[in-house]
Amino acid sequence: MLQLYNEEPIAIFMNNRRRIKIDFCNVRMELKMCQFFQFSNYLFMKSRKINQDTDQVNLHLVQKNLSIIISLNHFLQLLHGVQVVVSNIKGNVIISE
Repeated sequence: MLQLYNEEPIAIFMNNRRRIKIDFCNVRMELKMCQFFQFSNYLFMKSRKINQDTDQVNLHLVQKNLSIIISLNHFLQLLHGVQVVVSNIKGNVIISE
């Protein structure tokens, strides 16, 4: 498993089936590359709705209609981790530094 991002409490890996695995706030997700990009867009759109009064973010995850509320700090860490990984992907290939 290739570790793409690991900053507590967020960990992002790519397994040998070329799926992205995300662990955050007691939630584990395994996404195909296209689903990962959709998740990235979803987080970005959620981030645009954050204002000075926001202290928690409600995420609706499709599988099993899971709805979780995470702190603003954890949301921003998740968003940053996903953006870092997306920035290192070119044509469905991870770019090594």
